[in-house]
Amino acid sequence: MHLPRPVRWRAFVSAHYRPFQAIAVGQAFTASYASDALFVPLLLRLGAPPALVVLVGAAPVGGAALQALAPQILRRLKGDLRGLALGLALAEVRGFVLAAVVAGMAAGAIGQLEGIALISATVAIGQTAGVLSGSNITLWTAVVLPDAERRLVGPRMGALTMALSTVLLLPAGFILDAGTRAIGLWAYVAFFLVGGLASTLTPLAVARLPRPGRVLVARETAGGTQVPPAFRRFTDVSVIASFGQGLLPALSLYALSVLGMSAGFAVALSGVAAAGALAGSLVAGSFLFGGSSSRVLRASFFLRAVAAVCCAAAIPANPLAPAFLLVGSALFNGAGNAGALATNERLYRLAPAQARVHCQSRFVGATAAAAGTGAVVCATALTLAPPAAWAAYTALYAGSAISRTIATLRTEVSASWRSPSSPPADTLIRGNGAS
Repeated sequence: MHLPRPVRWRAFVSAHYRPFQAIAVGQAFTASYASDALFVPLLLRLGAPPALVVLVGAAPVGGAALQALAPQILRRLKGDLRGLALGLALAEVRGFVLAAVVAGMAAGAIGQLEGIALISATVAIGQTAGVLSGSNITLWTAVVLPDAERRLVGPRMGALTMALSTVLLLPAGFILDAGTRAIGLWAYVAFFLVGGLASTLTPLAVARLPRPGRVLVARETAGGTQVPPAFRRFTDVSVIASFGQGLLPALSLYALSVLGMSAGFAVALSGVAAAGALAGSLVAGSFLFGGSSSRVLRASFFLRAVAAVCCAAAIPANPLAPAFLLVGSALFNGAGNAGALATNERLYRLAPAQARVHCQSRFVGATAAAAGTGAVVCATALTLAPPAAWAAYTALYAGSAISRTIATLRTEVSASWRSPSSPPADTLIRGNGAS
């Protein structure tokens, strides 16, 4: 069992890494109080059709395909990766915009249809920019920090974000149910305001990232002999898995529209998801410091297939359907977060150092396009099959399970659980670049 090592956490919480700690805290508030956990029950409460909710939630995933343009954008910006990440990080304060729109609706100044449109646009655009911001912050750590520091910072940022998200979301479900009964939409306004205020930490912290934060982006593509065949095969498998990710309708959407659960349960579901993601981040982050990223990735695909099966079993006739959703949510996000860490590690181990910008942008672009395609299939299925909506959801969960199973079988793994490209397990990282 690979448990977090205190020595690495002591290194991460030092003053050298204050900007990264603040980014993680800001992202936790954005993910908790200005993202899916709240906008899904809000849009359904306002009367938005489930298919629209799916498309709005999927927009950031498909929009992340714009990361494929990163090399061209960085060349225009003269390699200012830090500046690009800062510009995108401004979208993290979208809680203020959501609060203003919902307050206008609560006061009667904005109509229902206009409110749904404004909320949908804010979420779609803001979360897309937020996803791109996260991708570029991750890219910054990969091309600016030494590999040993990257392995220290990335997983612990994720773990800190998930830990705080768990603390924020688990009680929020009960507060939201009580709040909406007492003050209606103003309860959402309060959550969005808190999220917007705390999320300002993210752009402020990105502004404090070490200077100059510039990268040299060659005009040559990362094709030909520059990229190993193993990287292309890794990308192909990830595209298959990403299509399965896009097929998944939000579990909170299913809980609300099919099982008839409350908005509070939907938020608590997100809290359980954050707790699962925290566990996955802690275990995988510790293991990947010296372990095989390919084996962790394959295990994560398998567990996500199991999670999809759990969700497919949560049919209305099943009295344990809510419990199956909770288990599926924890597994999806625990394995998903571990898989994301393994994917990043695998990507940067396979990509040549001089081609990391090209490789990362192409990889994110390809997987995001696949996930967006899956989301379109998901929204179409929910639109065409409203009378038997639960059957459509079940088919989508089953399709996702099949996709993850194929990815599991096709993932190439190293000969052992130990990675030859990793530093010694007991290496102590001392901050030297984030002061």
